[in-house]
Amino acid sequence: MGATGQDRLQAVVQKHIADERSRDEFLHFHLSVVQKLWSVEWLAGKIAKLEPELVWGSEVYNDPERGQWSANIEEFGRMANLWLDCFLMNSMASLDTLAHEIKVLYVLGTPSKAGFGPDRTNIKTVRNDLVRHHPDRRLTKYLESQLKDDGWFGTFSMYRHCTTHESVIGSNIHLDIQFGRVREVEVPLPDDPRERPFKNRHRRELKPYCEKTTKNVRKLVDRSYRLMLADIEEAKYCLLYTSDAAD
Repeated sequence: MGATGQDRLQAVVQKHIADERSRDEFLHFHLSVVQKLWSVEWLAGKIAKLEPELVWGSEVYNDPERGQWSANIEEFGRMANLWLDCFLMNSMASLDTLAHEIKVLYVLGTPSKAGFGPDRTNIKTVRNDLVRHHPDRRLTKYLESQLKDDGWFGTFSMYRHCTTHESVIGSNIHLDIQFGRVREVEVPLPDDPRERPFKNRHRRELKPYCEKTTKNVRKLVDRSYRLMLADIEEAKYCLLYTSDAAD
């Protein structure tokens, strides 16, 4: 298997970026992106396998012949929202950590002597800074096309904000149990969790949504690395300074 854009960019930075502090800062966040992407895919795997536990309960008179299968919906709902919350937070964290790498290479703000503080850096603020300082770079145009409020990122960002700061979003659980087995389980996700009652016109459901979002996040990161590499190669393997980078 050939080297990924992530691997190639890391090798270029290690070889060509002369400023030791900038190089070390980039590599610090580079490792964090690797870790966070791994956690996103691990969490997506947990969600894909999530099923409610079934309990065999006897009806009146403790008659075993009149028992029936039931599921602990409350416990399943807790677990579904736990994994979803972790998934959304780690997915956004991988993009926000990528933003720190971008900030270093594209010199979006001058670092203090203490280093590159976390300040306001996230994937959206870095996109805006790229538009301001590097409007013609390949990465700028790509992030502008992807980080739109009316696309997948807008929904993802809204979900992540809501689960972190407001409320659970996977609460209207549907189960179909037959012959002691779960034939179907659905956790519908609301179109907009800020609206009450929840609506599900877009038919989003927990497992396929997380699978698709994992692919979108991975694609955005991988494509960003390839474009960062192209931009830095065009700049003769130097940091991408601009005349107003210190604003």
